[in-house]
Amino acid sequence: MVERREGKAGRRVLLVDDEARFVLQLGKLLEARDFEVASATDGRQALTLMETRRFDAVLLDLRMPGLGGMATLARIQQQKQPPAVIILTGHATLESGIEAIRQGAFDYLIKPCGIEELEAKLNQACEAGQIRRNPVLWPRSVAGELVLEAFRRIADTDPLLEAVSIFNHRLPRMGGETLYIVDGNGRLTGHLSKADILAKVAGAKGGGITWAQLSSNPQWLPALTVGDVMNPDTVAVKPETALDRVAATMIERGFHTLPVIDENRQVLGVIQLKDVLVYLEGPPSRMDQNRKDEVI
Repeated sequence: MVERREGKAGRRVLLVDDEARFVLQLGKLLEARDFEVASATDGRQALTLMETRRFDAVLLDLRMPGLGGMATLARIQQQKQPPAVIILTGHATLESGIEAIRQGAFDYLIKPCGIEELEAKLNQACEAGQIRRNPVLWPRSVAGELVLEAFRRIADTDPLLEAVSIFNHRLPRMGGETLYIVDGNGRLTGHLSKADILAKVAGAKGGGITWAQLSSNPQWLPALTVGDVMNPDTVAVKPETALDRVAATMIERGFHTLPVIDENRQVLGVIQLKDVLVYLEGPPSRMDQNRKDEVI
């Protein structure tokens, strides 16, 4: 177990992963963002440390020697006031995602995960303290039943600075990591990530930069629109797409959100992986590859 320096109150994080180099590097990155960080190499060490220390969030790997991630999660949830647990794994499967969420995990993230995205998730987890999910009152089986309509729309004609503003001030509060771009008629035209913007700016400047540097120097942004930088090859689902198919696609591709569109590619909203996993009870069923509700 490794103890680290103190950070801001309410931001105490325990990293549980058997990859020593990964823990060391991630710990330093989180400390630089004012988290107080401690680490353990397996579940038993983590539980021992939690007997004498209180943590606001736990970042937990699944595959570890000794007591693995899922067993550790179950033990943590038995505590009187368990911290929020975020699964961070490089071995994501639909089955483990369903089980983790049903056992009370706050979120299920897939390696590699950008530090800004991870910071936003940890902030949400620390603020939540512990996950308290309402019981499922009725079954939900298709994407349209879990659409989040209150997402930030941005048009392909908007300036790139508007996208940076959304990433910095609004998107983290909504738990998203990707902007979905629409045209003047509200039809899906593409998506945009922080990495896309950084790559464009780095190409213009002739060197790599960080998101923090760009946020402090918005004058570095080229005079481009969102449409000039976005990726037009965007995966989306229809409202009738089965949730098991949605979850399998998101895990396979490492997505945490997907847009939901109608037959005219009008964006109805977004769907989140962690919400989908709540309503799944087992592995995906075998589906006809020619179904009309296929991912598009």
